[in-house]
Amino acid sequence: MEALIEGSFARLFAGRVHPRDVALKLARALEDSAAAGAPATRYTVRLHPADAQALLTAHPHLARLLATEMLQLARDAHLTLARPPEVILLPDPDQKPRGLVVAASQDSFSDTSTQALAPLQPAELPEPPKAFVILDGERTIPLQQTVINLGRRFDNHIILDDPRVSRAHAQLRLRFGHYVVYDLSSTAGTFVNGQRIEECVLRPGDVISLGGVTLIYGEDGRGPGLPSRRQPDARGTRPMPPQPTQTPPKPSA
Repeated sequence: MEALIEGSFARLFAGRVHPRDVALKLARALEDSAAAGAPATRYTVRLHPADAQALLTAHPHLARLLATEMLQLARDAHLTLARPPEVILLPDPDQKPRGLVVAASQDSFSDTSTQALAPLQPAELPEPPKAFVILDGERTIPLQQTVINLGRRFDNHIILDDPRVSRAHAQLRLRFGHYVVYDLSSTAGTFVNGQRIEECVLRPGDVISLGGVTLIYGEDGRGPGLPSRRQPDARGTRPMPPQPTQTPPKPSA
């Protein structure tokens, strides 16, 4: 979903809510409702009125497209939904600009609705990626738990003994076959490829910075769905392309 919306609709969100924010909030709402026992079928996205107006004016059918992507996301996660999902974009004056809240529920259609999902074929759940992080370019740490805490405190799974790192700084969480990094309201913030984030789906090669401590995310054998991003290296500069080799001129006779 993130790749689709970023590619096609990024221009609609310039200076306003970023499509990655919407996609991640919707995916998280689906995950949370599934963990509670029943995947939700209605997702109400509340945005600042100016953000909602800009979205609906530029693309009136955006909610329908998001609902289609939610259905595909549920199928990829092997979740059975009672009804087709519905996404509603609503203006909310209580929301700050660039802010959004997603509320998930089950009452998307009336009982008389004739719409129904085609039954999902049984399938094996995808195996989690064989992921790892490289700490400060030296130490490789395999990611073997579904939830991994990072910080300066000694009860973290990955202990970062650096005064710039908060005691409970960030968390890695396996979600729908991909690791997601969350900032835990840290003092110095969590950055992915130089951009400050609250949560972000990780791709091989992503550079994570926690208060200046650098980790590089990788996977043994890249899985389907999330190709690597083209990004700066750990020093913040792009690698220079190879320079053409020049043949020295022949000495004159």
